[in-house]
Amino acid sequence: MKPITHLNALLLFSFVIAGCKDQNIGKDTKNNSLTLKEVNEIRKVSQDEASVPFKPIGLYDESLHQEPDTSSWKVEEFNQLVGKKFKKLEKVIQNPKEIINESFDYLLSKNFNPTSLTPEKKFIVYSDDRLEITQAVEPIETISNHDEFSSMLTELLEPLNQSDKIRTKFKTFNVELNDSELTEATTLLEIVGENNNKIISIKSTWKCYWEWTEQSNILKLQNITPINYQLSSSKKIENQNLFSDCTESIFEGVKDFKNQFNRGSNYWASRIEDRYGISLSGWQGMAMGDANGDGIDDIYVCEPGGLPNKLFISKKNGKLIDASSLSGTDFRIQSQSALFIDTDNDQDQDLIIATTLGIIFMENDGRANYTIKHTELIPESAPMSLSASDFDQDGDLDIYVGCYSLRRSSIHSNGTETLNAARPIPYHDANNGGRNLLLRNDLNWKFSNVTTHVGLDQNNRRFTLATSWVDFDMDGDQDLYVANDYGRNNLYRNDLDQNGIVKFIDIAAQAGVEDMSAGMSVSWADADQDGDLDLYVSNMWSSAGNRITYQRQFQENSDKESLKGFRRHARGNSLFINSGNGTFKDLSLESGTSMGRWAWGSRFADINNDGLQDILVANGFITQPEDSGDL
Repeated sequence: MKPITHLNALLLFSFVIAGCKDQNIGKDTKNNSLTLKEVNEIRKVSQDEASVPFKPIGLYDESLHQEPDTSSWKVEEFNQLVGKKFKKLEKVIQNPKEIINESFDYLLSKNFNPTSLTPEKKFIVYSDDRLEITQAVEPIETISNHDEFSSMLTELLEPLNQSDKIRTKFKTFNVELNDSELTEATTLLEIVGENNNKIISIKSTWKCYWEWTEQSNILKLQNITPINYQLSSSKKIENQNLFSDCTESIFEGVKDFKNQFNRGSNYWASRIEDRYGISLSGWQGMAMGDANGDGIDDIYVCEPGGLPNKLFISKKNGKLIDASSLSGTDFRIQSQSALFIDTDNDQDQDLIIATTLGIIFMENDGRANYTIKHTELIPESAPMSLSASDFDQDGDLDIYVGCYSLRRSSIHSNGTETLNAARPIPYHDANNGGRNLLLRNDLNWKFSNVTTHVGLDQNNRRFTLATSWVDFDMDGDQDLYVANDYGRNNLYRNDLDQNGIVKFIDIAAQAGVEDMSAGMSVSWADADQDGDLDLYVSNMWSSAGNRITYQRQFQENSDKESLKGFRRHARGNSLFINSGNGTFKDLSLESGTSMGRWAWGSRFADINNDGLQDILVANGFITQPEDSGDL
């Protein structure tokens, strides 16, 4: 491992020395930065004389990720039994020609009721020269023209007959246990087949009725009722998919792409000391902007502590070159996010980086040579996200900093009390996170913390992961949406008080967009083409959460509102349609946009150039290699 560079060490000491000052975070501040004189003084301080807090600050707590005991949860015992049955069925589906010879005694009850799994009535949702999507008319009508389960599967898989390889996945997410009757379980099914000409996908939701009692481990399927069905087909051109992975091609010749990025978290965690902030949680983000002024967007990638951040410059031939060291941006401090913006109004893209200690502001000379101009310590909490807007319409861009959990050093308690204080409490509606900041741009690389002054300290103790500025009410100024983990989100409307001073008001509740869940990203677009902006928020869809939170023994002493909050936390992503009157309608379930799995980033984008806004969702999380079922 390369040693930390002189510049990185200097910057870390800058944050530490600044943090030793007596600061009151509840008040607005005009100067949290260091002068050049102070920086020069820091150079005289030896590393032995200062304690650098490299260790990650409350972003990951091992005790929160221990596996629960499932023995007392009958619904989870049931799910494990169902999972084993469906694992066997997945293997059968992947070899359709063998279905006719398969015995399904391990799965089916003697009372099994064979019926069609393919809807009789379907309609085309979308069709062009490459892509066609067909859905069932709901409620689904099927014909009981089957004598055996094998013929049911054969009919279901008929569109994939020419596929060379098939992938299958079942996921049970809702269970209703009945001691004296059949146990009802709702299961998602996805089957993907592929050959040289096309990719075909079948997605369906089944209501399954199982013969099972809590006293028995014998589980047999009696009936399947399809709830929804979708068949998608994408043609290949010259054996190429609609989208092709060109990562290796554009990074050809960049040695650190393989040496650093392709190693994985486990590799680096076993080689870099924990005190440097080598996180396993994958909190790092990236930014895109034209760093060298050639009209082509470049990429800045944030990395865990101990690994250098990377600036990749795009060439006209589509390749990338590594300019991290030459540009002066290869910090080895644990970094969460970054932003390319023109901070000083000189027509080039400056760079702002959110690190575990605070914010780094860097000036661009127009040719991707960056110089540190300002550092902003965030004493209470680690900054997680950055967004920029001219909120006060004075001609320069201001910065909103989203923060997550409190630093343990900022919590005045000891032992387990400190550990508990850093956790979200209550889990589904936490209000004990770090405070976000609005930094007003005062020019000449000076910034003022005006959070309280402009009213943004309302409901400002959440666990923020994403923020987005937009004029949602079309009144000519920038409003702010804040997506928070573990609870409610914020929609701050930008208003003027009687003196003409900007004042933000949190109207999320009255606008219907609090979305009490696990908010992780925000995207705006005119989804319904009615002339105003609609909102999409990525959250967490959890099959285990959907199963457990509906059981009688779950949170037995909680009130109805709390139970509703817990259940909402596992429901998934949210699509809010702007009504044009300051309120939004939640059409997540009706639009079919809620199931984004464990979603992180999400974006509206017209991916097929038809003039309509599509949605891309990035999902997944670290998990046990042998158990990714909840993702």
